[in-house]
Amino acid sequence: MDSSRTKVEKRNRPPVSCEPCRSRKLKCNRASPCDTCIKRNQAPSCQYATNANRGKPGVFKKSNVTDRLKNLEDFVSSFLVDDVAVQPQTQTNPGIASGNQRVTPAPPGWLSSALDLGSGCSVQSSQDETISIETPRVLESRDGQVNYVDPSHWLSILEDIKEIREHLTPSDSSILHDGLGNGGSPLWEPEASFLFGFNQNPSLHEILASLPPQPVCDRLLSHYFGSRFMVLGIVHPTKFQKEYEKFWEAPSKAPTLWIALLFAVLSLTAILRQLAKPGETESDAAMPSVKILQQRTAQCLILGKYTTANAYALEAFVLHFQSCYLSQTTPPIHLWFEFGTIIRLAFRMGCHRDPINLPGISPFDGEMRRRVWLNIFQVEALMSFQLGFPTMIPTEYCDTQVPRNLEYSDLYVEMETLPPGRPLSQNTPVQYTIVKASVMEVFKKISAHTQHLTAPSYHTTLALDGEMREVYGNLPECLKRRDVGRSFMDHSSLILDRCTIELLYLKALVVLHRRYINYEPDNPRFEPSRRACMEAALDILARQADIHHASRPGGRLCEDKWMVSSLTAHDFLLAAMVVCLGLSVRMRSAAEREPGFGGTREYRALQTSRQIWGAESTNSPDARIAALALGLMIDKVTEHNDPPSPQVPPAVSADFELPYAETMSGMIDGLETLNWSQGASQAMLYATRLIDEDL
Repeated sequence: MDSSRTKVEKRNRPPVSCEPCRSRKLKCNRASPCDTCIKRNQAPSCQYATNANRGKPGVFKKSNVTDRLKNLEDFVSSFLVDDVAVQPQTQTNPGIASGNQRVTPAPPGWLSSALDLGSGCSVQSSQDETISIETPRVLESRDGQVNYVDPSHWLSILEDIKEIREHLTPSDSSILHDGLGNGGSPLWEPEASFLFGFNQNPSLHEILASLPPQPVCDRLLSHYFGSRFMVLGIVHPTKFQKEYEKFWEAPSKAPTLWIALLFAVLSLTAILRQLAKPGETESDAAMPSVKILQQRTAQCLILGKYTTANAYALEAFVLHFQSCYLSQTTPPIHLWFEFGTIIRLAFRMGCHRDPINLPGISPFDGEMRRRVWLNIFQVEALMSFQLGFPTMIPTEYCDTQVPRNLEYSDLYVEMETLPPGRPLSQNTPVQYTIVKASVMEVFKKISAHTQHLTAPSYHTTLALDGEMREVYGNLPECLKRRDVGRSFMDHSSLILDRCTIELLYLKALVVLHRRYINYEPDNPRFEPSRRACMEAALDILARQADIHHASRPGGRLCEDKWMVSSLTAHDFLLAAMVVCLGLSVRMRSAAEREPGFGGTREYRALQTSRQIWGAESTNSPDARIAALALGLMIDKVTEHNDPPSPQVPPAVSADFELPYAETMSGMIDGLETLNWSQGASQAMLYATRLIDEDL
């Protein structure tokens, strides 16, 4: 008998391992469900095969993976030759034609060539019918790597061909799955070390040695899961508690990426406690250092090879980012680069596709993935806008649905179906994020509209204005704008959530209409935009004054004023500069050369905002610059309304030193020439640069 065609002998007995363990070549304890499927959250798919039919002839096994892939190429080629033609004028392969053209078979090796070139083609049937959307998949290798695979990828086709898939050996399967990753090479380590700022990574034993004692960890975790503010809702308390209890039984046996998640939660909680009660945490000797906890999180992510997209990697990375953002241990631009890695990790795991399109994901895991993706989507939009960059997430390729408004108790690992969502008026850990999603969607449209390379259509501008106002008007009443003084029955976290959504809404209107403030100021056609922009900016400054008043001693937010520190000052700076721009343009208009100009709403809003920034100027360079700029704008208005005598210099407030007031004054005079399209904070950056040059 030919040695290359050895018959595979099969024993007439049922398999002893479940189907998932057999396909992954994993050890199965033969329980129902088995421990391996439980650990992977795939208990519903833990099935055991019945006795096989042995009456069929034996199957001959190819000698190597190369021959099998060659057969795969011929197999797929035959389908393309019979059923598919390239659309007219979109040919990428000379052997595939359209219409009535003759179709010739694809040449040998075309599949590997297409992989090397990264080529692809759009196809349609010979009868011009629309081809149905293919279903993507998530593939998991035997070492736990999770990879999102587009339907056009060759691994997706390979997984659909049972005759090929079942005859791949474990080593062959590992090589194929590594094709989506790094080929088993440790080349990821330099990039990861550069990203996190580490040249050498300690061992897991050294990392665990720095973990706080269990009572301290218990106290921090209790504080985190009991908090109602700055908790993203992406870690399920019940599931985490079970894993946490198992961790203390054998810490060294826990997955490294789960340990990264633990350190991330601890570091984030330590920061929240410091913000809430700085005096108590500084005197608590048992409280670990936030910097150490952040370092250990990053080290665990590297040691656990986060690029493999194993379980817990994405959640740990997101919480680590949040911890660094709140502590401001890293410049914002560095965090923006780090967030790009988070997005790519989410892409690799397929989080940008809704779980209903990804077979094999349980209802529980699918809903938690939606929560993670929604937070990533929103943070990226705000951060990119703040830094003046285009969004990094192409929404046209994403279809992940907004999660349902559910309590943690509504979700459990073994669930077979998701319950209906609670009303959006009901407070849950994800209510705020869900409600903000509709406003964020229009905000991203507005950002893209204003960042477009060509001049935006004014008709589209007005349409986006109407869409944003309609979306905000449809929000639940509990999360619409309301003064803090009218919110004495509400929790502080709800007040701040409400303010944040309102600021996002107002900021979108400011950004949408800002370009028309100084564009043809005498043209009445753009007056609606000028009015809408100024009113939105003044509303933002009014909210700034409202929050500042409530945060003073005896105010509604006095005990929870640490929450206000998490609100970026970027929105207030944007509004203040827009008001300055509007006043600067109006002072140059002949219609405004009349007495009483200094008593306008804009003038009063700038005075109040200047006092607020002045109170914070000793603690924040941005606050100091804002106070100086607003003070100079106020002086300009006063001088315009009541010009001083030539012998008496213009009055300058004694509250601040103005060593570079002349430079700042020049900035105010030229506000309308600033390039506002590069990000709303560019006016402040420009002012800082002028100051540096003057010094």
